[in-house]
Amino acid sequence: MGVTVQVRDLDPAVNERLKGAAAAKGLSYSEFLRRELTRVAEKLRIDERWNELKSSQHLEAKLLAAKADLRRPLLDVSTEEIVQGIREDRDSR
Repeated sequence: MGVTVQVRDLDPAVNERLKGAAAAKGLSYSEFLRRELTRVAEKLRIDERWNELKSSQHLEAKLLAAKADLRRPLLDVSTEEIVQGIREDRDSR
């Protein structure tokens, strides 16, 4: 059995636009709203799942990076020294 939803204080212009959209599709107002709300809920579900995947992939990438960092020898070289070395190499060509 379905759930009844009541929307309070809906702008009359919005109400008329929604009724017009329902009529244009040949649907009752109730059926149109049911389909639209179902579509919104599905999009929310997809967005939630997408965020879960991105989060798990981000975590996995961080773990892989951390493992890779453990395998690399630590060098005591600053960014400035690296940039200077690159510039000197370019200038020598």
